[in-house]
Amino acid sequence: MALKTLATSVLLPILSQLLSSEALATVSNVAKSASASKILRSSRDYHLLEVVPHDPSSFTCVSIQLYYNAAFGVLVFLLTYIMNTQSHQYFCGHQHHSQGLTYFDGHIYEGTGMEHQSHLLRHDPTNQMKTLDKIPLTPSHLFGEGVSHYYVWRTDANGNPMKEHRLIQLTWKHKIGKIYSLPNMQLIQEFNFDTSTGEGWGITFIPHRNEFYVSDGSENLIVWDADTLVEKRRIVVTFEREPGTVDIVRYVNELEFVNFAANDPQTARDDSYSLCEESGICSDASSTSFTPTMKILANVWYQDVLVSIDPETGRIGRVFDLRDIYPIDQRNEDGADCLNGISVTNRASDENYEGLDVWVTGKLWPNMYRIRLID
Repeated sequence: MALKTLATSVLLPILSQLLSSEALATVSNVAKSASASKILRSSRDYHLLEVVPHDPSSFTCVSIQLYYNAAFGVLVFLLTYIMNTQSHQYFCGHQHHSQGLTYFDGHIYEGTGMEHQSHLLRHDPTNQMKTLDKIPLTPSHLFGEGVSHYYVWRTDANGNPMKEHRLIQLTWKHKIGKIYSLPNMQLIQEFNFDTSTGEGWGITFIPHRNEFYVSDGSENLIVWDADTLVEKRRIVVTFEREPGTVDIVRYVNELEFVNFAANDPQTARDDSYSLCEESGICSDASSTSFTPTMKILANVWYQDVLVSIDPETGRIGRVFDLRDIYPIDQRNEDGADCLNGISVTNRASDENYEGLDVWVTGKLWPNMYRIRLID
């Protein structure tokens, strides 16, 4: 403990003064070139494309990058060792209890949990997931849960339809939700909600139906009207392990609406919704059906898998095995650091490939992983 105090109060400020922005930029560029878009590793269910520190704004996460600078290598090595007591967190002391990820306008937004520790963060996936903004969930006793980008239609001064982008955040047991403006994450609304368990877990926006899908730790996906936040229906999540044997699946957690055909978070819709967007008349969006490639990707609590759920029937059609992405023998013994966090990411206009690119992470995970799911 005395060594940690010394590192925090004396050595860390010295190191901060020594490091110039130019040095950091140089190291960052080296790291970027090392994590090119090539496939780093493949498994049956996914290709691993990129690994970045979960919170590179924290000291212990950038220390591995700075280690390559010989002038500071010994000091960084010592400080990293002192401030991390677990060998598997040696290069990144991430402390965010991740509850959900969502994508908007080139950035990944993250919601974290735990009382007095819940935050919203905005990360830059093009710059080693650097944290650009961070705001606390208030009041601080609230336990943050899932987040989702969404938008509402408004009329500008000239009478033209326009999108107003927002972020919605759930809390665990307090039955309180928050709505923020994007990209500045300013709180604009607080609302009350209820679920089958009285808890909020995950949430995702279905743009072509103007609905939210919400999980609560039960077997239900609860569908809300995105304008009124009123429950419309419930869908039971099931999995056919073998022909004729259907199991109810509980503990569905983080949710992400995806389109395996488009692989673009801004175009996860079908053609009829495109007309709705162009006209700005979206009052009858709920009549638009799902296409076969539209799915709900979900984490299952304490399971290192992603499941692909049919948004109409609740049936799990595909299970993606992610057990080897961050092996359990490298984690804490209490099992708290489980997979939890999914976000689509933008595809470059000149890229043409099969599969779906997503970012995934977990509670207290030191890294975030960009993977390409093989459907």
